Amino acid sequence: MNDRFYRADYRNRLPVWNHLGRAVWGIAWLLLFRPTPPQLFLWRRLLLRLFGAKMADTSTVYPSSRIWAPWNLTMESHSCLGPEVDCYNVASVHIGVDAVVSLRTFLCTASHDIRQPDRPLITGAITIARGAFVFAEAFIGMNVTVGEGAVVAARAVVVKNVPANAIVAGNPAQVIGDRVIAS
Repeated sequence: MNDRFYRADYRNRLPVWNHLGRAVWGIAWLLLFRPTPPQLFLWRRLLLRLFGAKMADTSTVYPSSRIWAPWNLTMESHSCLGPEVDCYNVASVHIGVDAVVSLRTFLCTASHDIRQPDRPLITGAITIARGAFVFAEAFIGMNVTVGEGAVVAARAVVVKNVPANAIVAGNPAQVIGDRVIAS
């Protein structure tokens, strides 16, 4: 067996302020965010802003959504994080105007470099552009941009950029059509 890939010296190299901020946010999420009725979007926006999120006045976040680091979240006008979305935003997540991230989607901005013996943390931003729609239980990986007006089908696994107005589905996600926007 090759011991160089089984070392147990992995360390989380995020700064101490990040760990403390997430601990305080976790308590606030549990006590002040999660138990709120779905209609209290204003209250949840306020809480997220207090923790550094950039939130438009018309953005909506459901109480069952999990946001790992609010200070890495930007949501523009009429954007939405739906119920049970898992926003693992170690790096930035930007949700554009009129973009929707639907039920139980996983936005994942971090992983580990498995080619290195100490498996260092690697991160990359996610952008969901204007008018894009990510359907239920999709996975959006790091360094991905879902283009303007694009549609990600339910349970798709997106690990590469999605072109504007494309419809993608599958694992890995492949373009299956184009969205025709009536004018």
